[in-house]
Amino acid sequence: MTDLITLKEIEEARANLPPEIRWTPMVPLSRDSGEVGAEQVHLKLENLQVTGAYKPRAAFYILGSLAPEERARGIVISSSGNFAQAFAYAGKRLGIPVVVVMMENANPYKIEAVRGYGTEIIFCENDYLARKPMMEKVAREQGLLAINTAEDRRVSIGHSSIGMEILDDMPDVETVIVPCSSGGLISGVASAIKLRNPSVRVVGVNPEGGAAIYRSLQAKEPVSLDRWESMADGLSATRPGDFPFAHIQERVDDVVLVSEEEIAEAFRLLVKRAKILAEPAGAVSVAAWMNDRTGGGRTVALITGGNVTDETVSTLLAGKLPALGPR
Repeated sequence: MTDLITLKEIEEARANLPPEIRWTPMVPLSRDSGEVGAEQVHLKLENLQVTGAYKPRAAFYILGSLAPEERARGIVISSSGNFAQAFAYAGKRLGIPVVVVMMENANPYKIEAVRGYGTEIIFCENDYLARKPMMEKVAREQGLLAINTAEDRRVSIGHSSIGMEILDDMPDVETVIVPCSSGGLISGVASAIKLRNPSVRVVGVNPEGGAAIYRSLQAKEPVSLDRWESMADGLSATRPGDFPFAHIQERVDDVVLVSEEEIAEAFRLLVKRAKILAEPAGAVSVAAWMNDRTGGGRTVALITGGNVTDETVSTLLAGKLPALGPR
């Protein structure tokens, strides 16, 4: 049986957040001018977090927990892009060598950002499940510490501070909507919320073309997708981690699906009504809310990141869908 993370762990981690981590704001979102002043949804803007996504919360927590010998060795992780940026930035700030494994078709904006921090990137084939074997190979060859972010307990603990901030800023929140990939984010956020206020509803969101957690909940165990296809590249997991999945089963009320067209519509609403630039993976929470899949009441939709290419922005604002490459 999985030993779920505790409120004590969450509070201790939050108390030790470094100054680099921002307490990101929450702002109201209206679908049209008739809702202004009576908004029922607020956006938790982790696209305004340092590196443009929520991931540095866990990256700093993990690197800060390393023993001196582990810091000297350096670490290797695998990532679709946002964790790569987070560890690259945190490693640079803390003086810890970092290498990241990314798929060849990773978001070029995120690749450029990682390289901007001076971090080495090693590419693997365009298969989510190919990342871990490549990470382990690099660890052996370079003597690095491999950190499997899909299973590491510290990931969920590190990200849990988002849930704590939401409850502090909106104590009467009724529903929190969270984008889902391998499960580290939602397991941490849901743990913080449920351990402080069990009555708050926590809803996860998968894109239809990448519904690993949704399908796993149906099967009542982690399952792997044969195919992943969505513009939401930040949600590229084809299988949830075993550790976060145990938390999802215990502490998440529901996981829902959104289509590519709904993600595109949410992206445009965020730009036009809220003046917020979100990457498609960060907009799925709003897509679920817009299409009435998450329940009513006072709601917070988590915008997980804003690292999006110019091409994707122009395509979506033109009312079109970006080309979707199979993975």
